[in-house]
Amino acid sequence: MNDDSVDLDASQLAAVGIEPSTRQIVLAGPGAGKTQVVSCMIEHLVEEEDVDTVNGLLVISFSNAAVNAADARLRARGLPPVMLQTIDSLVGELLRDLDEGEYGHLGFDERIARACRLLKKESWGRLEAVEHLVVDEVQDVVGVRADFLQVLLDALEDEAGFSLLGDPAQGIFDFQIRPARGAEPISITTSQELLDRVEASPGVEVKHLTGQYRAASRDARKIPSSRPRLLSGDYNDVEDLFADLTIAGSVTDVAAHLSRSQGTAAFLTQTNGQAMLVARALGEAGYSVEMRRNAQQKVLDRWLADLLGDHATSGITRAELNAVVARRRPDLDPKDLWRGLRALTGGAGNEVSIPRVAQRLRGKRPLLPVFTDRPRARFVVSTVHRAKGLEYDDVVLVDMGAKPWDLEDTDPVADARAKFVAMTRARRLTLRADGPSGRFLCRIDRTDISHGRWYEGHYQQRMTHGFEFRVDDLDRSRPPGGDPEAAQAHLRDGVKVGDPLTFVLDPRLSTLRVPVWQVDHKGISVGTTSPEFGHDLAVRTGTIEKKKRGWPALTGARVESIVTVAGGAQEGPVGKRGLWLAPVTAGLLHLKWKGEQGA
Repeated sequence: MNDDSVDLDASQLAAVGIEPSTRQIVLAGPGAGKTQVVSCMIEHLVEEEDVDTVNGLLVISFSNAAVNAADARLRARGLPPVMLQTIDSLVGELLRDLDEGEYGHLGFDERIARACRLLKKESWGRLEAVEHLVVDEVQDVVGVRADFLQVLLDALEDEAGFSLLGDPAQGIFDFQIRPARGAEPISITTSQELLDRVEASPGVEVKHLTGQYRAASRDARKIPSSRPRLLSGDYNDVEDLFADLTIAGSVTDVAAHLSRSQGTAAFLTQTNGQAMLVARALGEAGYSVEMRRNAQQKVLDRWLADLLGDHATSGITRAELNAVVARRRPDLDPKDLWRGLRALTGGAGNEVSIPRVAQRLRGKRPLLPVFTDRPRARFVVSTVHRAKGLEYDDVVLVDMGAKPWDLEDTDPVADARAKFVAMTRARRLTLRADGPSGRFLCRIDRTDISHGRWYEGHYQQRMTHGFEFRVDDLDRSRPPGGDPEAAQAHLRDGVKVGDPLTFVLDPRLSTLRVPVWQVDHKGISVGTTSPEFGHDLAVRTGTIEKKKRGWPALTGARVESIVTVAGGAQEGPVGKRGLWLAPVTAGLLHLKWKGEQGA
């Protein structure tokens, strides 16, 4: 490495200064500088060991943090970008390359099991050029994904190396291999079993990062000290630390306190349904808040539509990009954007095809960090699991009040690990807060509703009073609004994060079985709900054909972000290159039925 501005301790240097053929496991507690190690290691392999970022380096991660840091370091040196992949995306590539049969009907786990069988029998050209495999957060790899990673390691060329980085004390995904209702998991391999197998392989080194660089307060430094006993299976220290945390009132009380200081704050919950309740409470209190999205949601940054959506020609040169950046988005670095566009579309030359950009953005392959929308709100609400690998100035652990049936199958060690992960996200302050009542919060477990939506019911009234709205529940098939040009101008200049949105039932598009709403901002239509959302809501509430009543009014939506949609080329001036602006909103909507107070 040639960057003298990065000071690595001895344990970090041992993990970073490796040859491509090195095979190592790097264990690191929270705040030990693992993200820095991953980024510096990738830079070292690319710059000092001449490993090709496209074919020679394979990086698997569940968090963008380390890859964003690595990309920034490579960008500063004018080097090609590194591509992040998940195990699921890698499996998709393998099946497309090797599987000649039909697999579209298979679930995610079944696809991975099929990929394992294929990779055991056949060589895969994708791996022939790989010189080093990096797996970040390896403690999150469980079940059939752990089996696939083991097969992947076995399939590497003899001269190829790997680095598996993680912390067994933060292994909180074993719940994914517990038996579901009426079904046994395909695999029950734990991340620890995977690590034990890899460690027993010839030539594998185990290294430990020993520093502490996250905690900036005495209380924050105290929490990682419970890690050794937690690793041994003793969770009493963690429980004691959790019990000692200050309970600072309601989530809105804590938000009022934290809003007087600078920095980021995360409100952490056990489930995504609880996270939506907290986000709704904070939003209704007037705070700008954003829900942490899962790794599978691909939300595109707005600069793509801002700069490319209405370009006069289907191709854009580097000089033209520089000019439009200077005119419309001077906050951006045109060199970074051009570097990303060139990596996305491939090829050479001084012009990038915008329709090809839109086509690539619609694909299933992972995207470089420059293309993805990132949180901008002061407050983030997330589950503990989605907050793994991230850090914030302040962290608030939200107590929602457990229902009796939630305690029946509680695993004390798993619960302690989750608390350990949550408490170690903070650089400065960790608090506890009382969340809004989740007494009537439930998750739908039906095959005719996509991915088990959350809802609020009432056991006496037998009515639904809240329903989950997701990022992809706005129709993305065409530019929004009855007047798309006016809607785009309004989204560009008239909509702010945190603004309320109004749902207006559209009688032209709605039927007796599937409702459709226009989504308005200050009287201007900026979106339309998808048929999938209407179908799922009707499955839960019953159709008006059966209930003999109208559809409910929906309230409580707020703007989380303005993003780019990559769709097909449209007729007319908006979306002619396949890119346009749209709002993002997600959370637990209020349902108001006719005859109810306030409806």
